[in-house]
Amino acid sequence: MKRYEALTRYIDALDYEELGEWVTEYDSQGRLTGTPYVDYWDVVHRFCTTLEDQPDEPGVPGAEIIAALKSAVSREERCPGVLLGYLNNGAVVEWLRELYALDNPQSAPKK
Repeated sequence: MKRYEALTRYIDALDYEELGEWVTEYDSQGRLTGTPYVDYWDVVHRFCTTLEDQPDEPGVPGAEIIAALKSAVSREERCPGVLLGYLNNGAVVEWLRELYALDNPQSAPKK
């Protein structure tokens, strides 16, 4: 298996604009209860689990991309919706395409 294949297999699945939806809960009086959060599709949860399993290997090609992906997931815990922004604007898929290119230098990036 190539170094980043476990992650790059998510390229097609994450190349959508709607990978989660905002959930806002109100009480019977119409007052906000709790903090709004994003309910992500299962594929996003599976991707995040796969990402967590990636070792931190400073100095190897692609390490900075893995760090950026992990940072986006980590920020989601402190600021709901950050990961959704990275998914919706295509940054996550672009980073995964860069990892794919590292694993497959002879072929064109997967689109």
